[in-house]
Amino acid sequence: MEDGMAFYSRFYKNRVTYLSPELYHALKPYRRRMERLDESSKRLYDFLSSVGEANAEQMQQACLLEKKAQTDALNRLVSELFVTVIRRDVTLNENWCSFTYGPAEVWEQKQNRADSTTKIGEAEEILLRQLSQKRVNSLLK
Repeated sequence: MEDGMAFYSRFYKNRVTYLSPELYHALKPYRRRMERLDESSKRLYDFLSSVGEANAEQMQQACLLEKKAQTDALNRLVSELFVTVIRRDVTLNENWCSFTYGPAEVWEQKQNRADSTTKIGEAEEILLRQLSQKRVNSLLK
């Protein structure tokens, strides 16, 4: 993630899902739907866009959201591909750490991608390698 080789998301069944740069760019036209964001998510996104990156504590202090509201807002932003993990924050033990989050544009800057355009149907083509047509259709609607 820190090298930009994986995009941290909650794309599939609202579970942590790591997307390759190719899949991220293919899915981008299907996500990033501002109308799906509530006020808490918009406030959090505006904050992260203005500062570039922040950890959970910094987000909570700046946005004044209750912990559950902040978690829900962050998960919504991660699900819609607006926000991702930029780097590790604090390592709590060898199997667990906290993260610093930032807008997807910060992650995109790590890419050595000369052409960020994707062809129509590329996301479907990639997803069909692992999922049924029915599941792909539900993920892309």
